[in-house]
Amino acid sequence: MNDRVPTVQEVVAEAMNARQQLAALEQKLQEEIDEIDFTAFREQRQLTADEGVRRRSLRSTQGEVRDQFAVLAYVTARRLDETNEVAQLLRQMQTINAGLQDDFDRLRRLQRYSAIAERVADAAAQATAKLAAIAAKIA
Repeated sequence: MNDRVPTVQEVVAEAMNARQQLAALEQKLQEEIDEIDFTAFREQRQLTADEGVRRRSLRSTQGEVRDQFAVLAYVTARRLDETNEVAQLLRQMQTINAGLQDDFDRLRRLQRYSAIAERVADAAAQATAKLAAIAAKIA
């Protein structure tokens, strides 16, 4: 059993190879479908019963091949998640997020202190205005 974790580059290369194989198979199926259609067209006739059955079978298989593209994408994403590069990137992102959370918490504290300072400054301004009014009456 091989416990070696593949690299991102290896996972992508394998996925691209599988994708090319699926694309080639899908193209081959389409060519067979086209040949059935063109033969009937060249001969200026409707599809025979056998041709219709064969064409439906090819279309069905083609649909299954197309579904495999989605499966391949899912499997590739899963395999990428298991690579060391993605694990390292995730750790870096978690570190950055932790730093951002600390910054956010600090900004929230500053916002609270700012609101308190605003209230204190407002109270001081009101007290100054009252003292000025009293001083004006005394003078």
